[in-house]
Amino acid sequence: MRKILIALLLLSTFFVSYNGSTKEKDEATVSHTDTLKQENPNTKQDTLKPVFGYRFVINGDFDGDGKKEKLIEHFVSGIDNKETNKFYEGLTDYEQLIELTVKKNPISFVVSDNKRIDTLHIFSGGQQLGLSYLKNEGDLNGDGTDEVSYVINWADQSNINTWHLVSYKNNKWTEIYSFPIWDWQLPDLPQTCNQYELFGLDNKIINTNNDTVNIRLEKELINFKGLVKKIKTNKIQVIFMNEAAEEDTMIVDLKQLK
Repeated sequence: MRKILIALLLLSTFFVSYNGSTKEKDEATVSHTDTLKQENPNTKQDTLKPVFGYRFVINGDFDGDGKKEKLIEHFVSGIDNKETNKFYEGLTDYEQLIELTVKKNPISFVVSDNKRIDTLHIFSGGQQLGLSYLKNEGDLNGDGTDEVSYVINWADQSNINTWHLVSYKNNKWTEIYSFPIWDWQLPDLPQTCNQYELFGLDNKIINTNNDTVNIRLEKELINFKGLVKKIKTNKIQVIFMNEAAEEDTMIVDLKQLK
C-alpha cells in the first residue's frame, strides 16, 4: 500500500510515455509571476556573490570521423547573451534561487571544439540550471559515432527527471531514447549542488568551497557509471523509474526505435 501511495504522489506530478518519447517538467514553462512580485528586500541580487557553477566537458568521436573532439556545456543569460553564474554564495533560499534564475531567461547548450558539429541545444528559458549530467556513452548502435546522455538540472522542487540519449546523425543531434529517473540517482556536482529527499528537494543548497571536497566530487562524477549499459550493438540496459515509482531495469532494442 505504501508503494502505491508513493507512486500515485510522484506520478501525479509527472507523466511519462515509455515508447521513447517523454514530457518534460511542466514547471519549466511556469512564469512565476506571483513570485517575481514578492522579492525579498533583505537579499538583493546585486549584493549576492555569484558562484559560476560546474560546467561539463566530455571527449569522444561524436561525428564518426575517427578523431576525438570535446563537448562543452554553456549556461548563458538570455538578457545579455553572456555566460552567467548558476548559483550564489550564501544563498540558502531555494525559492529565491528559482526567482533569480527565471529572471535571467537562461539558455543551456553544448558546443564542440569541432566547428563542423552543430550545437546541442538543451533548453532555452524557464526554470533550469544547465546540466546535472553529461556523458559519452560510446558507440551504442554501431554507426561509428559516440552517443551522448544528458540530464537537465531543473530549478524546481521535484526530484523526478528525464534521462536523454542522443546521437549526431545527418549533421544534427537526434534524440534516440529517453526514460524517467530520480535526481537522487545522480552524483552531486562540484561547487554547488541541491539536497534531495525521497519526495523532492529538501530546500537546501550545498555550497562546497573546499577544494578537497570539490576534487572528490568531480572524481565521483567521472567514475559514475551512469544509468545506461551497452549489452551489445543496438541493445542497452537502462536503470529507470517504473510505473510503480520503483527503481527498475529494462533492455531496450535501439533498432526497434528507428
